[in-house]
Parts: sequence; C-alpha cells; structure tokens
Amino acid sequence: MKGGPTTPDGSARRATVRLYLLLTGLDFFGDMCLTVTSVLLLGERGLSSSTIIWLIASVWLLEALLEVPTGVFADAIGRRASVVVGFAVRAVGYGMLFFSADPAVAVAGTLIAAVGTPFASGSLDAWAVDRLQREDPSASLDALFARGRMAENAGIVTGTVAGAAAGQFLGLAVPQLLAGSACLAGAVCTTVLLRGRAPVADGAGAGADRAGVRRELAAASLEALRGCRRALGTDRVLTGLLLCAAALCLFRGLPGVQWTVHFDVLTGGSLIALAAARCTGDLLQIPLLEVVARKVRQDPGARARIIVLAAVAAGLCLGGSALASSGWVGVPLYIGFVMAGGLCLPGLKAALNERVPARSRATMLSAGGLFNSLATGLGLYVMGGLGVGLADVTGVWTTAAAGTTLFGAAAAWFCVRSLRTPPASVAVDSPVVGGASEEAEEDGARVP
Repeated sequence: MKGGPTTPDGSARRATVRLYLLLTGLDFFGDMCLTVTSVLLLGERGLSSSTIIWLIASVWLLEALLEVPTGVFADAIGRRASVVVGFAVRAVGYGMLFFSADPAVAVAGTLIAAVGTPFASGSLDAWAVDRLQREDPSASLDALFARGRMAENAGIVTGTVAGAAAGQFLGLAVPQLLAGSACLAGAVCTTVLLRGRAPVADGAGAGADRAGVRRELAAASLEALRGCRRALGTDRVLTGLLLCAAALCLFRGLPGVQWTVHFDVLTGGSLIALAAARCTGDLLQIPLLEVVARKVRQDPGARARIIVLAAVAAGLCLGGSALASSGWVGVPLYIGFVMAGGLCLPGLKAALNERVPARSRATMLSAGGLFNSLATGLGLYVMGGLGVGLADVTGVWTTAAAGTTLFGAAAAWFCVRSLRTPPASVAVDSPVVGGASEEAEEDGARVP
C-alpha cells in the first residue's frame, strides 16, 4: 500500500489480526512444549544444576547480543523474512536436542535454538502494528496486544500440556520434536500467509547489480539504527518504558528457571501436575484480558491502573509461593503470579508501540528485547555466581516479588506520562532509498 493511510477496511483489519494471532500462537506453542521438560532433560543428559543455570544465562545473553542486529535485519530486509528465519533456526536447534545423546550436543542445540529467538522478537509485532495502522489508523493497539496475549496464552496452555503429556508418556526428549515441528509449521505458514506482492524492477529486480542492492540494504540498516538512537535520545518516557519492561522480564524470568525443579518435589514428580501449575494461570488470564481490552478502549487512563494492580498482585502471590512449604499452597499462589503478571504486558507493549517511530519499529522493539534478555541473563549469572541451586527458591523468589511490584508501579507511572506527553518527532529526514520491493513495503520493511 503506497501513500497515506487507506480508508479503514474491517475485513482487511480482521485478516491482519487473525494472521498475527495464528503466528503468535504457533510461536508460543513451540517454545512452551519444552517448559516442563527442558531443565529435566538437560539434567538427564548429564548437566549439573549449576551448569544448567549458566547455560540458560548464556541463552539469554546470546539473545541479547542478537536482538538489535536481527531488528535491523527485519527493518532493512523485511519482517516476514525475519519471522521465517526465527522459526526455521529454532526448528533446527530443537531437532538437535531431540537427537542429542551427550551433553555437548544438548548444549549446542540449546544455543542454536536461542539464535532463532531474536529474529522473531519484535518482528511479528512490528509487522502487525504497521499493517494495522495502514489499514485502520484508529485501531486500538491495546486491543491488538490484549488479543495477542490471549493467543500467547492459548499457545502456552496447549504447548505446555502437549509437551508435558509427551514427556510423561513418551520420554523427556519427545517434546523437543514436537516443538521443532511447530516451529517448522510456523515457518511454512509465515512464508505462505504473509506473502507480499511481487518485486518491482526499479533497482531490486532481476537486472539489479548486487553491489547496489548491498548499498541499499546498508543504507536502510543505518537509517533504522539512527531512528532508534534518535528516539532513545529524545524520548525519556520511551527509555523508561523499555527499562521497566526489562526489569519485569528479569523478575518474571528468575522463577521461570527454578519452578520445575521446585514443584517437581512438591507434586511428587508428575509432569502433568507441573503442566497444570504452569499453564492454569495463563488459561484463567484469557477472559481477564478481554475485560482489560474493553476497559482500556473505553478509558485509556485505565492502562496504568491495571498495570500497577496486576504487578502488586503478582508480587504478593510470588512472595507467598516462595515461603509456602506445601504444594497445595505454593502451586495455587504461583498460578496467581503467572495470571497477574501477564496482565501487565499488553498495556506496556501498547505504550511502547505508540511511541516508537514506524520506520525503525522492529529495530526499536529488538532494542527492548535486548534490554529484557540482558537483564535476565545477568540475573541468572548472578544466581550462578552466588551458588544458588535450582531448588533454592526462597531468596530469589522474594527478591523477584519485590522487584515485580516496584517496577510494575514504575511502568504504570511512565504509562501515565506517555498519555500526557506526546512522543518527540523522530521522523527520518532522508528519503527512503530506492530499490525497495513491493513485498518489502507490504512486509513493513520500509514505511513510506
């Protein structure tokens, strides 16, 4: 679509949202097939508790290092290409884990899967936001991300249950095969369903010289980086939102490493019980997200109130779960932590996207992913350095509970500031370089 925004088209908007929800669900289904079994499988492959913590920390840091380069890739080459690569690389990594017979192969497969994750991080969101705003500028991003969170939860619940059942009855390695198959299906669906129009022969066509194409891609990459740097340098609210998101990711991530080992003891070793402990909160969250979407659509100021209330509830539940000595108490409280913690995210994502410059949206969202991954990876390295075991949850979870409450309140404050303070102008002065394909424009690589 060229030119300015088109007349709102309900059918086009609905088609965009459906594609976004489908691919989001597949993305989370694949990853969550492993949530119950991955740490247990690594232990079965011979890795010690401390080695597993260091490995997972390395995964987060590797994802952090690749976040911005993959965001530039998405902005310069295309959102669709980035999502396809993300799915395909993860499929290879999960396949290696399935066939691994020794610790070295298991470690390699884990790290390869981690390489694929940043390619999808932000790219699918950026594609959906750009496409939706071209089709209907009045569309609510809070509603989009609330429904996106529902799709995430559907993928989380189905993936967790399917992976746990496969691990319980077929072996701990089988969920890896299930996850790889889901990622392969995601790559195929992205290729087919997000297909753009054919390229135009104005520089990127069949007769274009390769050096010219490389120059254009380099120029587009630099343009996206400049837009990202300019936005962070001029918009303190945007920077604050990104840092709060990183902190919340850290404090959600620390319990996520320990919970399987901790509750494995409290539930008697049942993977099905572990699956219920992990996904029930996401399942209960789905109807609440619809209520949240409607509430914020009617009253934009409700966004901040929902974030702070959800963060406080999540912190209280996690702190209580850390101190509980019985699974009958600890598991329901952990379910409450998962349910409440997820309600913080749609409003925070919407606030971020409202302030991000469209031309460098994927790069900026990947910068946010960098902060998230870096914070979580460093937090896990601190755990490893302190000698914290996977079953030693009291100190880690109470710290995470306090951090969730504090930074949830800070995120709510920045959301209020975001509504009151419009984003600074970060439009790129230089024109879009030639040689762009129509597919790239449809894909969100360049916004006219």
